[in-house]
Amino acid sequence: MPLELSYKAMPRGPVPMEVYGNRDKPGYFSKVIFEPIPLKNGELGYLVKPNGKFESDYFAEAELEEMNKLIEMFAKKWVNANDMSEMSHQDIKAWKKTYSRCPNAEIDPIEEFDRNIMTVPEEELQNAEYKYLIHRKMLELAK
Repeated sequence: MPLELSYKAMPRGPVPMEVYGNRDKPGYFSKVIFEPIPLKNGELGYLVKPNGKFESDYFAEAELEEMNKLIEMFAKKWVNANDMSEMSHQDIKAWKKTYSRCPNAEIDPIEEFDRNIMTVPEEELQNAEYKYLIHRKMLELAK
């Protein structure tokens, strides 16, 4: 969750609430358009369309490679939204844990770890765990 957004564990994956909550505001987003579309179940969905040229300068090389991999995997007519959601979110432990416990609940990024890192002695923390805890503390201090 590198964008510092708050996410909810919704059926098709983690949803950034700052985006979701503003999707109906015309002109709120300058680079995308949210086009409402009716779904088969009678609910309203959204087709996200670009509203400008893709700017690769904002992404690291690894991120661009991941995007290309996802396009290769999912840019096929026979891949439906359920398949795409399952395949693209299968590695997000925090979403899976939160959704299985309480659908549509806010996701705590600490759920991404397999153990309670808040109780692990500092010298036993793995690098990613240590970085996360430092980042979390910095956010707390900034409030």
